[in-house]
Amino acid sequence: MAVDALERWRRAVAAWNASGGPRVRREARPADAETAVPPGSRSFAREREALPDQGTVLDVGCGSGGASLPLAGHAGLIVGLDREEHLLAALRRNAESVGVPVRTVRGSWPEAEAPPADLVVCHHVLYGAADLAPFAAALTGHARLRVVIEIPERHPQHALSPLWERFHGVVRPAPPTAADAAEALRAAGVHPQVETWVDEQGWGGYPDLAALADRVRRRLDLPPERTDEVTAALLELGVDPRPPGGRVAFPGTIGRTLVTIWWDR
Repeated sequence: MAVDALERWRRAVAAWNASGGPRVRREARPADAETAVPPGSRSFAREREALPDQGTVLDVGCGSGGASLPLAGHAGLIVGLDREEHLLAALRRNAESVGVPVRTVRGSWPEAEAPPADLVVCHHVLYGAADLAPFAAALTGHARLRVVIEIPERHPQHALSPLWERFHGVVRPAPPTAADAAEALRAAGVHPQVETWVDEQGWGGYPDLAALADRVRRRLDLPPERTDEVTAALLELGVDPRPPGGRVAFPGTIGRTLVTIWWDR
């Protein structure tokens, strides 16, 4: 049964990734976006209660710091690990602006060499980790106190599945889910706690519908001249072009369920 759960996860992640387009460069965000704690976040509640004053944080798949910089007022050092140098550079800038020491490590998890930390965080990365057993073992091995993972209930790109069928005739498979991840983690020997909460703000924060449409167009591997078609399709999906907060969210993210998966050493 343990092998089956891990194999089901591996196959689901591989099938989902194989059905999509080319990998799109991840976006860096400024410090004010990365330091904000989402309302109702169970992830940051669990991280804050475990992190000692001036403790160390290892942020796996750190991007520009969204999982770790909100802890800047309590952390003595943040170590960010990511494959992409432009994101590590953004993390260094953002950390300097909020006054927290930071070190960066460029590489892939779990192969890259990183120091142990009091708290290991890993937000919105797990759906890219097909081989979950060594991934989770390395998280545990680097954490002195706690590991906190955050992912959406379903793969974050599932909302674009109708557009893949519309523009390419591709019917994407059922996406992997957080429940699948928790089951696979248990099969890997982890005993996680699982909490759910609602994403009230959504993800992305694009300045206008045109910027979002350009991003989605690239994810769909479409040429620039089809941007207007993508814009129309996004409106049909229910994207609000003039949201109250002034920032246009990625489809399917406002009101979605986020899942916090955590365990102690």
